[in-house]
Amino acid sequence: MNGRRQEAIWIEAALLATPGGHPFYEKLNGLLDERKFDGFAEETCRRFYLKTSRPGLAPAVYFRLLLVGYSEGIDSERGIAWRAADSLALRSFLGYGLSDATPDHSTISRTRRLIDVETHRTVFGWVLNVLGEEGLLKGNTVAIDGTTLEANAALRSIVRRDTGEAYDDFLKRLAKESGIETPTREQLAKLDRKRLKKGSNDDWKNPHDPDARICGVAAETNNETVGERVNPEGPAELVLDRGYHSNDAMVNIQRSGVRTYCSEPKRGRRNWKGKAEEQAAVYANRRRIRGSRGLRLLRQRGERIERSFAHMYETGAMRRTHLRHHDNIIKRLLIHGCAFNLGLAMRKMTGYGTPRGLHESLNMLTLLVSTLRVLWTAFRTLKPIKIQQEFRCLA
Repeated sequence: MNGRRQEAIWIEAALLATPGGHPFYEKLNGLLDERKFDGFAEETCRRFYLKTSRPGLAPAVYFRLLLVGYSEGIDSERGIAWRAADSLALRSFLGYGLSDATPDHSTISRTRRLIDVETHRTVFGWVLNVLGEEGLLKGNTVAIDGTTLEANAALRSIVRRDTGEAYDDFLKRLAKESGIETPTREQLAKLDRKRLKKGSNDDWKNPHDPDARICGVAAETNNETVGERVNPEGPAELVLDRGYHSNDAMVNIQRSGVRTYCSEPKRGRRNWKGKAEEQAAVYANRRRIRGSRGLRLLRQRGERIERSFAHMYETGAMRRTHLRHHDNIIKRLLIHGCAFNLGLAMRKMTGYGTPRGLHESLNMLTLLVSTLRVLWTAFRTLKPIKIQQEFRCLA
């Protein structure tokens, strides 16, 4: 005997513990049920499911699982599947009982590959309509920003296009040429840092992901334009950072009748010969961003848009992606954005946009109550102090 208790072979179902719901997820389910999200998801994804095959993962459950990834700060589908199987609160949120088997990561990934990008965009638009109904979308100014994601692929996974030589073998060959016969990992890393000419996409490729590129980041994804949902007539103003500034962009946006407030990069003196329209568009944008309104809009963009991106990708754990191919990354990001936007609606309803925020607030409340209880106990044990005052009459 190893001291472990022998578990019962058969347990009556009525004696099983009922999964407890998390207050945040219960409220979120109430929000989704009130607007009939499950019926919308099933109708939208109906064409991807065959009637003759075995039942797959329900669309509403699939999208909820991706919402969990943002709310719990889990970056991989494998981690989402493990957390859903382990948590009673998430089982209740997903609609699984204690004796039900939750989806594994392969089921989640298969469903993601089954449903196309446009359907994920449709779900994203549905969430925007929810924000509109809650009064959280208004105005005629739209700000756009770009963010970068790191791929989970490392340089050691790439190979040379001509010879198929792996990157590690390439570094070892360089080390031997420099006189190091048996280089350590630290020596290889130091040698790689000191190299003046880094890898080129013309010479190297990833054998598993043809979309992968050698660069400071692995992918760049722009946020969704939601101007038509904010204002049916379309946005009147567009606020951008300097990465979007170009002659063609300024001209095209001006032709659409939208005013731009785009930060201008320092390019030095420019030649406008034969580019009268481009010059007019660039100078008009320059005049606007130097005004008081333009400066205020650019500050608000940094405060609201960039901070939102930081919250989505740092707190929501999507700065590094474990997916291959751009379509799969876009699918995950769209539902990640849905979770962030639903968090705005939840913050309006409950004051908290994530379950972690609610948990931290409860911890602070518990600490406050404990502190007040200690102070009250100390106050009751104090002995009253009698103060004697003497009054003297002066003759």
